[in-house]
Amino acid sequence: MQLTTLELSGQTQSHVIEVPSQPRFIHQQVLPAFQQLQVKAKQAGFALTIVSSFRSFEQQLSIWNNKFSGLRPILDHDSQPLDPAILSEEEKVFAILRWSMLPGASRHHWGSEIDVCDNNALPTGYQLQLIPQEYDEGGYLAAFSTWLDNNITDFGFYRPYDKDRGGVSREPWHLSYAPIAAQAQQACTLAFITNTISNADIQGKAAILANIEQIYTQYINNVSTPN
Repeated sequence: MQLTTLELSGQTQSHVIEVPSQPRFIHQQVLPAFQQLQVKAKQAGFALTIVSSFRSFEQQLSIWNNKFSGLRPILDHDSQPLDPAILSEEEKVFAILRWSMLPGASRHHWGSEIDVCDNNALPTGYQLQLIPQEYDEGGYLAAFSTWLDNNITDFGFYRPYDKDRGGVSREPWHLSYAPIAAQAQQACTLAFITNTISNADIQGKAAILANIEQIYTQYINNVSTPN
């Protein structure tokens, strides 16, 4: 199913539906596969829960602008906060891109992306941070992450940020549904992203557009593909 321009950029919700029992939205074609994966996880003792899924253009724009303006922290590659006061606009752009995609270019617009955790593994009162250390050996979600490694492809999912390729940081929690994501990624061209940013009320616009080709190559297209 080919996404429309508005669906690709998160400026409509026509392609997503609410996940039963969770206040999350995903692409209507993803729901059956997710539910099957969730049942398999439950059988293995995991409470597979969606932490984040569809995100609108406005939500992604708010995240970006709040980070750029210092209202939300900008993290380095070790998940430690940076001091925005000492960063140039260009440095801010590339620092934000390590963890947060440009509005209009976020895979979360497509409805094919879910960030997941195992609620059973988290201590009472623990606030999930979505950092790799939680999913790596010794982390609360290490066993769950290993289970995902061995099972997600059976249901059409893969990890686009399975390792650090020098662009977006590794995100072991981030799953893509291949039948939708592969088509959407092809449609998310440099021209499409450039036009979307040019028409957006986004902070750092000049620095973004001055570096848009590098951003596209290093951050937007620099992901793993389905096996």
